[in-house]
Amino acid sequence: MSGRLAVVRLIAGREVRERIRSKAFRISTGVSLAFVLTVAILPGILAHDGPTTYDVGVFGDGSDALAARLPVVAAAGDRTAVRVHQLTGEDEGRRLVRTGALDAAVGGGAVIVDKKLGDRLAILVQGANRLVVGEAALAGAGVRGDAAGRILSPRPLEVRALHPKTKAETDREGLVFVGTVLLYGQLLGFGYWVASGVVEEKVSRVVEILLAKAAPAQLLAGKVTGIGVVGLVQLVTFVVLGLAAARLSGTIDLPAQTVSVAAQVVGWFVLGFAFYSCLFAMGGALASRVEELQSTTTPLTFLAMASLFAAINTGGDPGGSVAKVATFVPFSAPMVLPIRVAAGEVGLGTVLLSVAIVLAAIAGVMTLAARVYAGGALHLRGQLKLRSALRADVP
Repeated sequence: MSGRLAVVRLIAGREVRERIRSKAFRISTGVSLAFVLTVAILPGILAHDGPTTYDVGVFGDGSDALAARLPVVAAAGDRTAVRVHQLTGEDEGRRLVRTGALDAAVGGGAVIVDKKLGDRLAILVQGANRLVVGEAALAGAGVRGDAAGRILSPRPLEVRALHPKTKAETDREGLVFVGTVLLYGQLLGFGYWVASGVVEEKVSRVVEILLAKAAPAQLLAGKVTGIGVVGLVQLVTFVVLGLAAARLSGTIDLPAQTVSVAAQVVGWFVLGFAFYSCLFAMGGALASRVEELQSTTTPLTFLAMASLFAAINTGGDPGGSVAKVATFVPFSAPMVLPIRVAAGEVGLGTVLLSVAIVLAAIAGVMTLAARVYAGGALHLRGQLKLRSALRADVP
């Protein structure tokens, strides 16, 4: 047994060295890290930006009333302000809009803009105009002052949530969702690395040399372990740097459960990678050329994407039927269960049952993958059918 483990460790070490040295790994790591840091830092930077300020000119009849209402409507919005400019007429408005001095000029029943009236500015201008027109209509009916204000701008309804979420809960769920998307990328990316590594060794005939020294099951176990270690280290690095960047930029206040959330993502990567990598290894064993990998791994890609969509659906409805079913499906459980745990929708029993199902699936798919890998390791004559790989003579 110790001799077999030594062979697996040797092959795993070779995979780690080869992957770290590869240009593709360095590029993918840099791109992924840039994405993680952007997601972590950008919201905090945007949150510290000042309010959006519009310069709006008014002219013609009712311009005084409109000038009074524009700042009121803007103040009711989210981080929006307006500077009002009194104009002598439409010609001046056109000139200032054309030169960029004004974002819009309002008067004569029209809004003058250079190219397009943005959604936020449209809401502001149209809202102020409705107030002015409404006040004039009410004044004609003898309703003025506070009474007119209560009719045109009633107090918003108070929202009373029966189970309101705290900021810590919201932050925790956000962390889990970002971690799930990152987990999806890692599972899919490193799973494909396993498949491409298998077929590249077949094409280069390196596998023939390796099979002379080790059994197919040992080669597969070493490849999966080595690439999995690289993926795990990369994931932990992304999680640590992403959380640190988010904290320093003020994007989020890290909740008390941050460590447990990160541990869940890492733990489910281990289980998810063990499951997906064996399936991708089968895809590599069935292909005889790198160009055939797309057809042999496409079904797995679709399953991973479907699992991500299930996770997105779970984020919006963690207690829904999709979430409940996906919790016990090995393909989707690694991405769905952390979200449900963060939302407080599942207990320890459900988590343990889901883990047990995934572990059983891993054991089954490992056995199947080892048999397919053994049957297709030396196949170099076109794409191999799964049934043929299972029936092939094992080297």
